[in-house]
Amino acid sequence: MASFRKHENGTWEYRVRYKDRSSQKHKEKSKRGFKTKKEAQLAAAKVEMDLDYYGFSEDGNEMVDKYFENWLEVYKKPHVKPITYSLQERNVRLNILPKWQGYKLKEIERTEYQRWINTLRETYTEGTVRRIHSIMNSAMNDAVHEFRIIKENPITRISVPKDNQDDKEVKFFTIHQLEHFLSKVKAPQKNAKYQHSIQYYVLFTLLARTGIRIGEALALTWDDIDLDGKKLNINKTLVYPTNSKPYLSTPKSKKSKRSIGLDDQTLQLLKKHRINRSEVYLRYMNYKKADTNIVFHQHEGRWLRTNVVREYFKEICKRINLPVLSPHALRHSHAVHLLEAGASLKYVSERLGHSSIKTTADTYLHVTQKVEDQALELYQQYTKMNL
Repeated sequence: MASFRKHENGTWEYRVRYKDRSSQKHKEKSKRGFKTKKEAQLAAAKVEMDLDYYGFSEDGNEMVDKYFENWLEVYKKPHVKPITYSLQERNVRLNILPKWQGYKLKEIERTEYQRWINTLRETYTEGTVRRIHSIMNSAMNDAVHEFRIIKENPITRISVPKDNQDDKEVKFFTIHQLEHFLSKVKAPQKNAKYQHSIQYYVLFTLLARTGIRIGEALALTWDDIDLDGKKLNINKTLVYPTNSKPYLSTPKSKKSKRSIGLDDQTLQLLKKHRINRSEVYLRYMNYKKADTNIVFHQHEGRWLRTNVVREYFKEICKRINLPVLSPHALRHSHAVHLLEAGASLKYVSERLGHSSIKTTADTYLHVTQKVEDQALELYQQYTKMNL
């Protein structure tokens, strides 16, 4: 509610009391210097309207931590996937607020912000810093255009130092490395608790033969596999946040929802896995069936944990003296091997579920360049033969 007061010099002042949405505490905004009471009333009315609609003050004095608390809760949480919100909240809490929480929005200055970005690059990769900057930039844009707290965004067109080209190189196994890796996973592991299970061998083979993401693989149910039609239907992904319960989500993008052809070897291995699963239930009394018909699961019947799969993968790499990569390298390996075998860029892009062919071309630039060179060489040989 607004109140007004006339000062000795003849000017008027307004005071507006309101409840802050984040702290639920009563606060007050005031401004003086108006020539007439009517001017003060009009200004106060706009302040009350903006506070009622936005829940924020409009003069740039909003503290960064309070602003982000409201911004995440009101503008992000209801409108993005839970895993996206979790990543944004985590970046705000661990990276943005430690630097900026003591600042008012109007105190964020471009040069200091650029120095901060440069410092982040000493610790994080280019991609990680770009994600942090994207969150900060989006929040600042909303402060300008949605909440009208500040007049302009001081951090537009900030430069994020680029990675060295070597750092951006896609990690993958050669055909021979992949064969060596899978042969070792297939062999019974010494001291393994459930030696009769072929689950990890099937999982890693599936990743290597289809190029699907690990989350997509762990979310699979037997209903997603068309054994007669030799198709694998990707329509969901498993999200396993740190210190939180796992859940199923929609695929990464619209193109990620897709149907993938299965080669005969992989198809037969999946059939064998289904039989092996039943044998494992009978052989090990504490190995429980899953409540749902998921293809891969822990002995308690729950989804496999992505971090456990990654650690197991790395342990195999160390044991057999292969480059210590992550399961995502199997996806890259599949794409590289397809391109080297002569598959079209369009086919590989659709199989991987990339949002565009450009994503595929940019990711596997070194391979596509090799394919182009080979194609040009074939063309030259062809023209010579027909001259």
